[in-house]
Amino acid sequence: MSQLNTNQSINQGTNQKTTPFVFTGKASEYFGIWIVNLLLSIVTLGIYSAWAKVRRKKYFYNNTLIENVGFDYHAKPISILKGRIIAFVLFALYVYGKSSNPVLAGILVILFLLALPWLIVRGSLFNARNTSHRGLRFDFKGTVSQAIRVYIGLPMLTFFTLGLIWPYIAHEKSQFIMNSHRFGLSQFNMSRVVKQFYKVYLIVFIVPFFGILAAIAIPAYQAYVNKANAAAGQPKAEFSIPNVQAFAAIHTPSNLFLALNETTTEMQNSAETQAPIEQVYPGSNPEEASPAPMDALPAELATEQPSEFVNDETAPRELTPEEELQMIEEEKAAAEMEERKTLEDTINKQQNPAEFMKDWLDAPFAWLLVLVGVLLYGLFIFGFLAYFQSRIGNLVWNNTTLDKLSFKSSLRARDFTWLYLSNLVVIMLTFGLATPWAQIRMARYRASKLEIIGDVDFDQFVGDKKLEIKATGEEIADMFDVDLSFG
Repeated sequence: MSQLNTNQSINQGTNQKTTPFVFTGKASEYFGIWIVNLLLSIVTLGIYSAWAKVRRKKYFYNNTLIENVGFDYHAKPISILKGRIIAFVLFALYVYGKSSNPVLAGILVILFLLALPWLIVRGSLFNARNTSHRGLRFDFKGTVSQAIRVYIGLPMLTFFTLGLIWPYIAHEKSQFIMNSHRFGLSQFNMSRVVKQFYKVYLIVFIVPFFGILAAIAIPAYQAYVNKANAAAGQPKAEFSIPNVQAFAAIHTPSNLFLALNETTTEMQNSAETQAPIEQVYPGSNPEEASPAPMDALPAELATEQPSEFVNDETAPRELTPEEELQMIEEEKAAAEMEERKTLEDTINKQQNPAEFMKDWLDAPFAWLLVLVGVLLYGLFIFGFLAYFQSRIGNLVWNNTTLDKLSFKSSLRARDFTWLYLSNLVVIMLTFGLATPWAQIRMARYRASKLEIIGDVDFDQFVGDKKLEIKATGEEIADMFDVDLSFG
């Protein structure tokens, strides 16, 4: 307890006390809750998931502390279960209509979009009124008409503004959710920071914009080149993926003949004018390897012929120019056929992605390149997501006040990127069993980057009794993957 108290500090710029959020949850403790929730939800065909949700939220709320006091979650599982039953029925009707009656599925989608503002208001109201700190409940005062403007009216202008209204819509959603919350009778208030939202969205979308531009420009340039080649009577230019087999092809024996093309051509052009090519025997000195003329032999040897060469059909003989030319032609034809076959196999494998990938992955460095590519892709995706979440989260909290209290959020994109990548790798290596550990890490990091600036005197907040709100709105929204969060 004393350690938590020492986390309070004085803000040097404003001489105000800074009180941090502290998360004390442990992966070993939460793993027991998580595995029991998972197994019981499977055994009961999802019925226990309502109780699992309450247990999970209570654990995270109770371990999120302000001045050594945690939050609490008061929702009743039976209320959540009723909402999930209604949500499941609507979802089943949508799936059935999508496969058998598209008109019914379309009607359900339209009804869902029209009911979206009500779902968001009811879901936010349910969550707020079932959350408390020091026995004082939160509340949500947003109306359906306000939600209709933010979630239906403004998005309808997307087409007419060419998407330039997206940052403004995101700002209005965040401000609507934040300004509609109460703690007791005190209202949260988020300042208007539309310009800062546009800056974040500009940075987030500028790189994908250039990627889309390149994806459009490259095919357009290729079409232009093909059109120009067609007008000039030249073949079309095609962009192809390099084949790793091309690096190994230079070592094949057939390609050695291709290196002698110029020599072979010269021999063909001068074959009729050249003297007959004599048989050459192995040896370093051509004069020693060639048989000596008869007049150069001693007299006693010149009159006698070696008996082993007489009438011997296997004795080497000189090739005629026609035979020499025919042998060169055969070797050249075999080399060209081998090269043509290799080229055809390469083209066929490039046209067949499965065969191409199979051969490409046989290379020793292929798996290393795949791993590096996956990591770079994950870094790219998670980097954009981390930058967006950290910047928007900081904008929302740093511009929000609660009476005389303000908030300070210091989320960092590089921290989020590391958390996302490392959590994903560990979860994959453990086949999902490290999910509780990853969730605890993320909750601890988020809490460590959020502080309250000002004198935290909870006696100044006054609460009143609120009626229970059914969970139907929240559960329908969860079933259809509607994000009710902000920041």
